[in-house]
Amino acid sequence: MNLEQLLGRKILLLDGALGTLLLSRGAKGALELLNVEQADMVAAAHEEYLQAGADIITTNTVCADALCLAQYGLQERSYELARAGAELARRVAEKYSTTERPRLVAGSVGPTTRNLTLANDTTAEQMAAVYADVIRGLVDGGVDLILVESVMDAANAKVAIEECRKINKDIPIILSAVLSRIAGRVASGATIAKFLEDLPLDEISVVGFNCTNGVKPMADAVKMLSEKSTKPIVAYPAAGQPIVAANHFAKEMEKMCRAGELNIIGGCCGTTPEYIAQLAKVAERWRPRKIVKK
Repeated sequence: MNLEQLLGRKILLLDGALGTLLLSRGAKGALELLNVEQADMVAAAHEEYLQAGADIITTNTVCADALCLAQYGLQERSYELARAGAELARRVAEKYSTTERPRLVAGSVGPTTRNLTLANDTTAEQMAAVYADVIRGLVDGGVDLILVESVMDAANAKVAIEECRKINKDIPIILSAVLSRIAGRVASGATIAKFLEDLPLDEISVVGFNCTNGVKPMADAVKMLSEKSTKPIVAYPAAGQPIVAANHFAKEMEKMCRAGELNIIGGCCGTTPEYIAQLAKVAERWRPRKIVKK
């Protein structure tokens, strides 16, 4: 059963923040290095999210690109760490998958440390090579889909998607952007409508938002997106500052589910398996956003 079939059946549940869980257990430095040096720790985190009800787990690779890894002197190991993260998540997901309820692995591709629109020290060609190493590792490691997440710049997203399509022309791509503090705009300052215009939407299976300061700032943006796009929508906010309790987080998320605006829900920074367990109850109560096919 593929992503498109699952999206039509129910609201899918994405996992919570891997980094939050790993840091709480003493992890330091480049978390992606754990994929090879402390694989059991990463596997245990994946398992906890699956036990909480996650349908999709994300690989521990959000900073596996060479630009992020450079601060640790690990830039040459981008492909290796991405592939190891994918293979690890794949093994764990297989333990929980059934014919009726497959568990999917999303290969996490983060925003890197550069925005092409603003950077004067990085070219699109250089960025393409950076993304290609990560995506190739994820695909070779067996992910079911690519999650281009925490997007701040549509120019970066376009390059990542282009590289993904060169490597695998059919794998589903989910794109998730970070919102600005200014209502109705993404982190780059572009309006949601303009951001959508700048994306190769025909190549994207699901679009939406992640991170941001909690659920409430995301709700208006999701409503706006649902009015401007026929695509399935994902939303996985951060727990916020100050951190919102898991049950309150779930209640706020439920409002969007009740309105029929979402297809995939989950949590970002600060969320733990407790949050995902609460969201699992929400996902069971409501039908997903209707998918309009052109």
